[in-house]
Amino acid sequence: MQTFTSRLIKSQIGRKLTISIILFSSLITLITTGFQLINDYKGDVDRISRQFTSIEKVNLDVLAASIWVIDERLINTQLNGLIQLPDITYISINDDSGQVWISGTPTPENTIEKTFELFYSSGNDSIPVGTLLVQADLKAVYEKLLDRAIIILLSNAIKTFIVAGFILFLVWYMVARHLHQLSQYCKKLDLNSPFKPLQFEQSSKKSDEFHQVSKAINTMQQQLRNSFADINKSKQELQDALTDRERLLALETSYKEELARQVKERTQELEQSLLVLKRAQEVLVEQEKMAALGGLVSGVAHEINTPIGICLTAATSQLVHIEELIQLIHGENTTLEEINTILEEYQQSCELIVSNITKASTLIQKFKTVAAQQSLEELKSINLKQTLIDSHESMKILFDKQVVDVQFELDSELEIVTNQSLLKQITTNILSNAYTHAFKKVDKSLIIIRAKIVNKLVNISIQDNGSGISADAATHIFEPFYTTSRNEGGTGLGLSAAYNAAILLKGNIRLEPKCELGGACFLISFPLLPSQTSDEHTDAVSA
Repeated sequence: MQTFTSRLIKSQIGRKLTISIILFSSLITLITTGFQLINDYKGDVDRISRQFTSIEKVNLDVLAASIWVIDERLINTQLNGLIQLPDITYISINDDSGQVWISGTPTPENTIEKTFELFYSSGNDSIPVGTLLVQADLKAVYEKLLDRAIIILLSNAIKTFIVAGFILFLVWYMVARHLHQLSQYCKKLDLNSPFKPLQFEQSSKKSDEFHQVSKAINTMQQQLRNSFADINKSKQELQDALTDRERLLALETSYKEELARQVKERTQELEQSLLVLKRAQEVLVEQEKMAALGGLVSGVAHEINTPIGICLTAATSQLVHIEELIQLIHGENTTLEEINTILEEYQQSCELIVSNITKASTLIQKFKTVAAQQSLEELKSINLKQTLIDSHESMKILFDKQVVDVQFELDSELEIVTNQSLLKQITTNILSNAYTHAFKKVDKSLIIIRAKIVNKLVNISIQDNGSGISADAATHIFEPFYTTSRNEGGTGLGLSAAYNAAILLKGNIRLEPKCELGGACFLISFPLLPSQTSDEHTDAVSA
């Protein structure tokens, strides 16, 4: 019995469940008791109110008549009758003359009182004769409510403890003792010992949840034992594998030593090969330099030889014309028309020589623009929009037959400090390139020039709606002498000169891969307040 009681008390689940039931039942008991007491209190108060109503209906007229005739005996008799009513503890009557009749003892607190006016009816007139004060003591009501509350709480407490104890017993008998048995079984579980299945003490032969638990645990134990046996087998195999691994490691060590020796020999061979490759690289670099120089020289030679060759041909032709003229002058049958013909040919040859020498001089000036230092013009403040407009107008003279809509989208008040000549050279060459190449297949030509200041950099974009620049040509457009219209007189020096001018401004110029108008879009960027010196110009050109 003691063991049963101790197990019952030590049951954690049972104790928690019992405490929860007691607390919940106590809360419900308090709430229901409170509601019941409130209803009882309201019933007692309503009962007192009904007594006051009964006094008003039955006794007021008789008391008014007794006071009117001042019948002391009848008044006292009625007061004694009223004071006998339940819960009525004090009654007083005051007439108009100041006389007072009292019955009972007044209570200062916990009372309900009501005052009635007394009227004597004489014919059709109602004459006030005094007032009646009736007082009911609530002490008896409170004591009755207290007794009732104690009885209700005690009865509910006894009932709650009996129910909680019974539930505690049921929890222990149906759940806790099986869980205790399960915990003891798990503590004694040993995979190396023989298998002993778990069986709960059941008073019923029907299978319940604990029967399912025992079945699941026994199945899990069987699986664990099988897995444990597999693990032991794997452990033995692993030990065998470790033995083989040590043997293989010994072989690997010997192989590594042999490999290290071979690597050392191969390293020496590679070092020798590397020296040979370095020498070959130096030779290739020199060859690349010579190839670049050859391309530059061939480009210069091609551009210069053409006008010089024409001049040489024209000069040779002049010598022939002079000899013919001399023969005609010394001849006897020479006519003026023949002399004029030779002089006209001589004049054409002279004009051809002058034009080609001028072209050669222009080419040399452009070469200097590409490869030599720009004039060291001082930095000065300019209005950017007006400068861009002036650059376009000065370039537009060469293409007066073309109709192009040029839009300037920038602040007319924007002032910057820069080298104006270099900036004009950049914009003029880009616009000239657009006029020359962009609008051959366009009906309505359009150029948009935008400029803004971003992070102390002047960004100028020039874009057109022309045919654009191919991906192959885009990689070479800033190279000297690269042109796609050499047969039309192009020299390939315009964008190269623009690039060098941008470098001299400590900025850059690039061709954007995508253009809003669908043609070519050049972005020029240089510092807002550059501080360039002659040495920095020279370094930029050299770079």
